[in-house]
Amino acid sequence: MEQTEVFKDWLFRYQYVYRLRRTEKSKKRFLTALVTDIAKMREDVRVIEYDQQKKYASRNVYVGNIKQADQVICTFYDTPPESVGSYQLFDRKDQSKKTTTFILASTILTILLGVIGTLVYMQISPNSFQFNSISTLGIIVIYAGYFALLGKVTKGLSNRKTLVRNTSSILAMLKIIAENKQKNVAYAFLDEGSYGSKGLDELQKQVKRGSKIYYLDSVGASAPLHLLGELPNNKKLDETIDYQAADQKVNYLFSARKDQADSTFYLNPTDLKEKHLNMENIAAVTNLFQ
Repeated sequence: MEQTEVFKDWLFRYQYVYRLRRTEKSKKRFLTALVTDIAKMREDVRVIEYDQQKKYASRNVYVGNIKQADQVICTFYDTPPESVGSYQLFDRKDQSKKTTTFILASTILTILLGVIGTLVYMQISPNSFQFNSISTLGIIVIYAGYFALLGKVTKGLSNRKTLVRNTSSILAMLKIIAENKQKNVAYAFLDEGSYGSKGLDELQKQVKRGSKIYYLDSVGASAPLHLLGELPNNKKLDETIDYQAADQKVNYLFSARKDQADSTFYLNPTDLKEKHLNMENIAAVTNLFQ
């Protein structure tokens, strides 16, 4: 699929400039850019807040009439934390376990580095302690930086390679919004999708009964596309999409490898670190909703 200049601009900014979407500050920066881009194409875009805390609030972005739409296309935008191994789709317990393992291992490693650094300093430092000396001030700065890093490590580091999961789905949705003018279709960019389903749960409270929800995940990976649920508008399915009919509230469209032994879906670490989009998958997703 040939990339337009607008799509290339989206790709660069969301792959590099707004790739981190985990903290309150980084999410607001991303949402400002996203709403600005959508507003250039349509006027019916709004940001809603839910699960409000003293210093934090989750936010969904809705495009179109969510409450009246017959079909809602959505994806999550928040950045997943670093974890070990593959990404097992639809397995929250496995994701949590792998994230906890990474946090534990990185915390132990950071503490060991701190201990080793302290022992080395004790060996080479002078016996007399001079608080106003340049070397002492330097050590204070180093320790302050170390403990700030340790604090971030213990909370979990943000995954910086987010093109596949889930920037690719955001880009696919922007392309669909630009090309699809159907009034009975709405769109939702959901918060809290990396950790659970809060954003999706909030969306389901807003849609009308009978509305079809299509949830996109990692659609730009170098892996086959799969659709679990119902076909949108009785469309003829692209031969590149593996279709499994299912009667469920949410229909899932995603790119993943399939474990033939237990029929589970996953993306391996190499898939997750891809620096280039699978544009054939993006085109197939876009065509599915035309």
